[in-house]
Amino acid sequence: MEKIQKRVNALKNIQLEIDQAEAKLNEEIIQLECKHAPIFDALYKKRETIVSGEREPTEDEAKWEYENGVGEKENGEAKEKVDTSKPGISGFWLRVLDSARLTRSIINDDDKPILKHLKTIKLKSNTEKPYGFTLEFHFEDNEYFTNKVLTKTYEFRSEKDKQNPLLSNNNSLYKCLGCKINWNEGKCPLKDDDEDDEGKQGSFFDFFLTHTSDGVRPAFKETTKGDKKNGGADDDLETDEEAEHLFELDYEIGKFIKDMLIPKAVLYYTGEMQESEEDELDFDSGDEDDDDDNEDDDDDDESEEEDTKPTKKKVKTK
Repeated sequence: MEKIQKRVNALKNIQLEIDQAEAKLNEEIIQLECKHAPIFDALYKKRETIVSGEREPTEDEAKWEYENGVGEKENGEAKEKVDTSKPGISGFWLRVLDSARLTRSIINDDDKPILKHLKTIKLKSNTEKPYGFTLEFHFEDNEYFTNKVLTKTYEFRSEKDKQNPLLSNNNSLYKCLGCKINWNEGKCPLKDDDEDDEGKQGSFFDFFLTHTSDGVRPAFKETTKGDKKNGGADDDLETDEEAEHLFELDYEIGKFIKDMLIPKAVLYYTGEMQESEEDELDFDSGDEDDDDDNEDDDDDDESEEEDTKPTKKKVKTK
């Protein structure tokens, strides 16, 4: 047994070297992404000028020489009237968000008039440790809140746990910070603290909550208790597991917006974007009714609709 233990120890040391090599690779990938970020930022800015109506596309820009026409594969969810009397493309980002299954599942009817004022979503990546990224949601002046920009920031932990180096991942999600939304009176779609209504539909703007007082993920701290400073942290999370679930779902949404929605926005707008990438991930919040829906083949219409619109478990605000 002693010989076997020595061999296993040697394998663990090799594993540490593998992890170090992976960490170096990940860091170089992050640096490469940051190096190319200005190129993408310039293209996104070019896109924004057309969406906002700041300028009209040139004749050359407007030529499309491929077989499929723009909007040819629009899905039913995205088919809504567009205001052509205004310059640009009115409600572009609302339609983008409402066309992707994941983000559509967290948008309620009260959110849509607000999201019509969303001008663009920008991505800012950290070029130095701690690595991470911030999503910036830029809004035009509106009657709902006074913020010009709403943000969600994700920070990764690159240092390994000294006590359990093999069980700690390189660049694991460490912190997730929302922002405070300065709602105008009577315009907030979020559930009130004193409202005893567990069945009330959540809001897209729950996304900007901070789930712990300092934004640190429960796995990296002893307690999940917090307060609602700086954007709303939930101080009544029932268990660490529930809090971890919220962080995981939160990051899935943020990563999806970063990797898919921002770079491929026009394809979600037209409905041409295939959602196979989303289907490979489990975005279901674990509703208790899911098993029953899958077993009941008689209620095809209802079960199909529920299967295509998973819901994000909402933060309690009691």
